[in-house]
Amino acid sequence: MAQWLEFAIVRFCELNNVEEKHNILSNIKIKLGNLSNREIEQISRNADFSLLFAQLTSNDREFVDQVCDILKALFGILEPGEVYRRYSTEISQLIIHPADVVRSLALHEISCIVSNPQKLPLLLRDVNLLVAVINRIGDDNLVVANCAMRIMKEIGKNPNGLQILYTGELLRSFARLLVKNDTVSFRIYEIVVDVAKSSKEGLEASVQSGFLNSLFEVLENEDILLQINALEILTELALTEEGLNYLEQQEVIKKFVQKITQANENPLSNLLIPGLMKFFGNVARYWPNEIFSKYPIVVSALFEVIESGDQTILGVALDTLGHVSMRAEGKYALQALGDAMPCALKKIADIIQRMPTALRIRGLNNLALILDVQKTEQDNRIMSLTKSWFNSMCDDPMGMILALCRQPFADIRQASLEVMAVVASQVWGQEYMSSYPGLVEFLLDRNVESFKECKEAKYAIVKQLAEAEQNVFDANIMQRFAEFVTQGPHYVEANTEVAVEGGV
Repeated sequence: MAQWLEFAIVRFCELNNVEEKHNILSNIKIKLGNLSNREIEQISRNADFSLLFAQLTSNDREFVDQVCDILKALFGILEPGEVYRRYSTEISQLIIHPADVVRSLALHEISCIVSNPQKLPLLLRDVNLLVAVINRIGDDNLVVANCAMRIMKEIGKNPNGLQILYTGELLRSFARLLVKNDTVSFRIYEIVVDVAKSSKEGLEASVQSGFLNSLFEVLENEDILLQINALEILTELALTEEGLNYLEQQEVIKKFVQKITQANENPLSNLLIPGLMKFFGNVARYWPNEIFSKYPIVVSALFEVIESGDQTILGVALDTLGHVSMRAEGKYALQALGDAMPCALKKIADIIQRMPTALRIRGLNNLALILDVQKTEQDNRIMSLTKSWFNSMCDDPMGMILALCRQPFADIRQASLEVMAVVASQVWGQEYMSSYPGLVEFLLDRNVESFKECKEAKYAIVKQLAEAEQNVFDANIMQRFAEFVTQGPHYVEANTEVAVEGGV
């Protein structure tokens, strides 16, 4: 079979008859799919790929696609870098081929090389190839552009690659693309920030390149949408300690705070508030005390949005609060604000009961994050805090959540059950649930759940309760929990009714 294929590939490349070429091409594809990896490797090592490369000049798109499929199968079995080592000139030419499927094939081969640190030096000596890859960042085809971006990000994360990334013709190629259009310039900024956040050296090199300063300048652009894009990219940099320190040194964070305080002065600035909320929420997740102490105006603005109920930015504010609350450190930082959290939780209780569906679900999802505590972090202090937060929502928070769990809408029901699962994971929650009228029976009643996701969410609750502290539930209930868990989430009870012929 392998020998036949080797002959077929040569025969295919020699033929001029289009129909015959199509027939052989189809046969090659079929037979390749039936070969073992060892047989394909034998063909790949013996094949002259330049013959197949020559077929890619055809104007027949389907034909070119099929040739690329065969090349991809043959390339994929070889060691990273082997195709490039044998055909470096051809690969460079394929990167600028008119057909995007061919450009994608060549870049995929390069991507395999940069993913292997031992093979990367092969590429770093080939400046012309790297320039060709950089130019593809501006490609109209997004798949091609993304592949080129991944390659340059990987090169920038490698110490040897970093040394040449922002030098000579590579630097000039980046600079030319930066002024091509807004879409391409943000692709460049994404690469620069990715390199900057990868290491201290990466940050220093990105600063020296001047591209980070160019990104900061976008924040002063009159186009709010450009500012939003810049803000989103810079959020990634701020999630590293060195990156956050650099942004503070350059007073970028200070400018963000000013934009929040001046939002009312410019109606268009309100469009920026969600992005700023996300930025500070992401950063505060990792460094809550620093953000809360240095930028109290941001925290005040967050709670003001939640209290105002402004539906245009309420969802983002809820996500931000949920983000900050994910870790114990964030919960303690919020606790230190005094009445702010209890007041916000009262508002969240109102949101999850009365707001439009999308905001109700968002409120429930973030309430789960606010109350959630990992088992390894559960101690008296954090349990006391989450219990007090739960109680602050309304007079009967358990009844409120249970009522939402009984709603006929799958999305609301599932999100509510997920909140209940968080409550069930904590001792105080188990104690509340054990004494709440009708709650245990609701959880053990499989007949009320018709949605797959809700069955699984309810199962997660019962599983938590099956592992409850001793003496919270009586032995009979614990046995029923254990049986429920053993049966699994999708268990269906057998119908024991017997039909009686001629029954009245």
